[in-house]
Amino acid sequence: MRKSLLLAATAAASAMLVLGPTASAFAATHDVLTTGKVGGPNVKVGAVLQAGLKARTVASFSSPGTTITAKCTRSTITSKVTANPARPGKAVLSLTAQTFGGCTITIGGVKVLSLTVKHPDRTTISDAKGNPVTVFGPSATIKLMFGTATFSCTYTAKQISGHASNVGSLISFSKQILSRSAGPANFCPAKGALSATYGPVVDMSVKGHPHVFVN
Repeated sequence: MRKSLLLAATAAASAMLVLGPTASAFAATHDVLTTGKVGGPNVKVGAVLQAGLKARTVASFSSPGTTITAKCTRSTITSKVTANPARPGKAVLSLTAQTFGGCTITIGGVKVLSLTVKHPDRTTISDAKGNPVTVFGPSATIKLMFGTATFSCTYTAKQISGHASNVGSLISFSKQILSRSAGPANFCPAKGALSATYGPVVDMSVKGHPHVFVN
């Protein structure tokens, strides 16, 4: 009887040793960014993410304390994922392209010719409370025409902040301040406030281009 009990205990212990690691191997590890849903497949490093402006919104660049506002009805951002660690953490993106179109300005006699954005150092998306988004080293240049003369205003900042939302897979920035770094002071305001909401953010590297979520 004792021998039978000992054999049974040994068998049970052996089963636990075998089944324990096997069961844990099936436990999913969710990274900061996933596709399709919260807790879905992890976004791969090297994936290309893309988003246009949220429907029926504009990207605006206004001068605080004045009525000067440049608005663009079209914009697309494209980024490459350079890091997507297991949660909790911060995913890192590298902006590869950003386009603007349909831009106008409210000040009389001045026409917006183009708005271009220099690739920032990096962008991070955190799964901390509020899903904060930080863009490091942003730079934007607005090329304007007044009469027959053209000039450019360049604005930079150490960083700007926004947030991601899983409702609609959006990334939003509201009144983020950039300071003039180049351009004539009589035409280029000292500061500009950037506001824009992009989404849905999709993974162009996956068939069907699923939405991207923050875990």
